[in-house]
Amino acid sequence: MDRESIVAMILKHRPDLSREDVLAMAMEKMRSIGAGYLTEQGALFLVAADLGIRIDEEMGSRMGMATSSGSGASMALKDLYAGARDVSITARVMKIYPTKSYSRSDGKISRLKRLVVYDKDKSISVNLWDDAADAIERLGIKAGDTIRISRAYVRSNLNGSLVINTGMRSSVETIHDLDYGKGKDIDSTGTGMEMGIGAGVGVGVGVDIMGLEDIAIDVSDVASLDGDNLVVTGILCSNPIISTYRNRDGEESMVMSMLLQGRTSKVRVVIWDINYTNIARMIPFNARVLVAGVKVKRDGDKVELHGDAGSIVKTIKGYTSSDDAYDEDNLALMRLRILAMSSVEDDEYGKGSSTDMMSSSNRYAIVMVDSGSDESRAVYLLDISKYEGGMREGMSIECIPSRILGYTIYLDEDSYIAVREDDGGKGRRGAGYEHVSKIADVEEEHLYAIEAIVLTMPRVDEVRLRNGRTSRRAEVLVGDDTREARLIAWDRQVESIEALRVGERIRVYGVVAKRRAVTSMIDREGDYGTSPSHHDVDGSDVYEFHVRQFTVIKHIG
Repeated sequence: MDRESIVAMILKHRPDLSREDVLAMAMEKMRSIGAGYLTEQGALFLVAADLGIRIDEEMGSRMGMATSSGSGASMALKDLYAGARDVSITARVMKIYPTKSYSRSDGKISRLKRLVVYDKDKSISVNLWDDAADAIERLGIKAGDTIRISRAYVRSNLNGSLVINTGMRSSVETIHDLDYGKGKDIDSTGTGMEMGIGAGVGVGVGVDIMGLEDIAIDVSDVASLDGDNLVVTGILCSNPIISTYRNRDGEESMVMSMLLQGRTSKVRVVIWDINYTNIARMIPFNARVLVAGVKVKRDGDKVELHGDAGSIVKTIKGYTSSDDAYDEDNLALMRLRILAMSSVEDDEYGKGSSTDMMSSSNRYAIVMVDSGSDESRAVYLLDISKYEGGMREGMSIECIPSRILGYTIYLDEDSYIAVREDDGGKGRRGAGYEHVSKIADVEEEHLYAIEAIVLTMPRVDEVRLRNGRTSRRAEVLVGDDTREARLIAWDRQVESIEALRVGERIRVYGVVAKRRAVTSMIDREGDYGTSPSHHDVDGSDVYEFHVRQFTVIKHIG
């Protein structure tokens, strides 16, 4: 129950008081008890008690009208209050956290599954214990599903937020079709019986609860918003990067970062302590992505969205013409040919690691889809650190990915990967050369192999970035028979460009195409710095190619 509901209930019994009188009494109660002990809501409960008003009995009277087949009372989330018992709620799942285990004083192990659920009014955290925790996996409950939690109780946490908790008598049910007027089937953790739900079953239940896609806002609209449980959508416009870091407990964990394009701006989304079961197995470029359960983080004018282990990242089908070309739940066998191989000494593909990131060394392959089809011209980055034995450039392999995010193919330890029998039979240079892209044909943020002539001497500068850091930046103009473009490298990759000479013919595997900075140079995170661009040539170099740590440059001819 929110503040205004409690105030209204007090005024109903004490019409001689004004709203301001009641709130002033609550403030005095908070002052007299001391800071840090009461929320305003809790103080209002004590004010009501001083006035002889039993809020719990009043709520019990309201909820008694909503009792259904002994399954507990149904309440809207806004009507919940600390201390409420034997309550039931119907809501949709927004976030799902990994199950954790705790040792009890009696030596037994308790299991905890945290959710965030929402209805038409608000969202709230839920702690599911033991059998109720197991029900999430047993019933196949996922984000966006409608569930009913019965015979639960409500507590407030240290910051005053309400949390629903389950006990030994509690149950969790799934509602397959949110159509309360007609009555639909429910799967229960208890008897598994079927039960009808009619209109007017209880407060908050007689109305539909919109799905995640229906409540999502455009990612470019978050700048003016607050809150911990936002649901946003945007177009994937950068390669998602998964890095290793140490969390507050000193444990190794994973973080994913990506850029989403909204109607008017791009926003970076960062998911900490990622739970892979909550991440779509395939997120192609230009896909519409939905992210549920994130909050706004501001650093001056810069806005980011941050999520955690419970946050959901999924794709929305029906947005791009390639939606039917993949099935994220059943990634198919891929036949690939290795164009080049390289070692990467940190997780961020040469973007430099922060103090929170862990340094690691991985072996990567730049691969092409090995197919006769003209449509299969994609270049991918494949982590082969665990499978390097016997692999070499030009080799043909096949694998079933665990996930594909942007241009990166991920393999789990148990992923299928094998060398194909036709290895080396078709000539390495031919296969690789046929897959080289023309500069005029590239698309932003995609990964490419290009062949070009060096047109200018490399230029190296010390650049001060917006974050105050100083970085080395090298660039050189290259071109083929379709267009010219700048080849750009940062820090450790500068040496790969410094050695180039005018007139040299090179083949570059694994470069990322980006829009050319028109009036200022681009920094490593995609923001613009203050140094002027070099090698501008009448606007023909619409794109520039960025060298990553895994990029391989070969001299040919």
